[in-house]
Amino acid sequence: MNYFHVSLIRAAAAHRKYCRQKFQVLGLTEGQPKVLTKLRGMEGCRQKDLAQACRVEPATMTSLLKKMGQKDLIYKEPLSLAGGKRAQGIYLTEHGRKMADEVMEIMSEMEHVGFEGFTPGEWNEFLKLFQRVSENLEKQVGISE
Repeated sequence: MNYFHVSLIRAAAAHRKYCRQKFQVLGLTEGQPKVLTKLRGMEGCRQKDLAQACRVEPATMTSLLKKMGQKDLIYKEPLSLAGGKRAQGIYLTEHGRKMADEVMEIMSEMEHVGFEGFTPGEWNEFLKLFQRVSENLEKQVGISE
């Protein structure tokens, strides 16, 4: 029998292994590629907003950012918020931008490998259906965008 959960687990494991091998060559640890790609579209955001976007706990984000700062991938600058509140914005360094671009290339390559033999229509239909599955499951466990 081919159960959805078995296929999902197999695909997730293969995805993780594929990406981990490629990211290790770049010197990136687990979690860092996601932060790099998220920051590409939300530079200057607060740490708590980045943690929420990456769907990780704030303490996990603190640890990730500390290591990424040591690798010259990110830097922080003070932000002035409404009401005189202060926070720090997270930004990519030039090296961080290059690494984010490499991560995006790896992800694109992985997608092409995964969708080998699919027509563009099949690829799009699969993504639409899988997005619906993801939304249904996220709704059930209380995860929101």
